[in-house]
Amino acid sequence: TFLGTPYLWGGASGFGIDCSGLVQLAMHMAGRQVLRDSDMQAATIGEPLGPGPEFAGLRRGDLVFWKGHVAVMTDPETMIHANGHTMLVSREGFRQAVARIGYLYGSPTGFRRP
Repeated sequence: TFLGTPYLWGGASGFGIDCSGLVQLAMHMAGRQVLRDSDMQAATIGEPLGPGPEFAGLRRGDLVFWKGHVAVMTDPETMIHANGHTMLVSREGFRQAVARIGYLYGSPTGFRRP
């Protein structure tokens, strides 16, 4: 539903949304209440996940965290996130995102399965 929504830091609606707002709204739509910021989400949603070699253990719905950022896996190879790179909620290849984001911000800091 939010694909193509403009990125807005602190936003949590169809008028503009940030990464943690996207996760919070998606979880709310699934009947779960979660905290607002990505660092809080990384510490509290679901269970920590070891994605395995080459991230082979990732699946739809898993959350991927970087410092100050979160994305949702849509399948084992693709994620959706509100991001400052495209300034939209967009789908992106997971490995491409890891390389692109890692260049400036490092590797993912954690993975969780809600």
